[in-house]
Amino acid sequence: MRRTFRIILVLIVGYYLLQWWLAEQEKQEQPSAKVTPPVKPTVPVKETPFNSDALTELDGIGPAYERALNALGIRTFSHLAEQNADELAEKLSSVRITAARIKRDQWIEQAAARATSPVSTSTRWSANDGYSA
Repeated sequence: MRRTFRIILVLIVGYYLLQWWLAEQEKQEQPSAKVTPPVKPTVPVKETPFNSDALTELDGIGPAYERALNALGIRTFSHLAEQNADELAEKLSSVRITAARIKRDQWIEQAAARATSPVSTSTRWSANDGYSA
C-alpha cells in the first residue's frame, strides 16, 4: 500500500510541476506588447563658427595654442587683439605659455594688425616671395 501511495504522490507532484513548467514556457514565448529597438548614441557634431579666423597664421601660435584660445572663446583676430598679455597667459596656464612669450611673439599686435586688414595676408605661408611676376 505504501508503494502505491508513493507512486501516486510522485505522479501528482510530477503532473503539477509539468503544468507549471509549461505555463512558464508559454510566458517566455509570448512577445512583449511593446518592443523598442535599441537606441544608438548620437555623437555630437562639432560645429565650427563661421566667423572664426585661423589664429595659426600669427607667428608663435600653433594648433595647440589655437585650440586653447578657441576653448576660451577667442576665435577671431579682433578678440585676441582685445586681450591683455598677462591675463591671457594666466588663462592659458594649461598650455604653459607665459606673458613674456606672448609679448615677445607680439600676439596682440599681430592680431590687431590682422583685425584691421580686410584680407588675411599670411607672410608665413605666402606663395608670393616678392620675386615672382
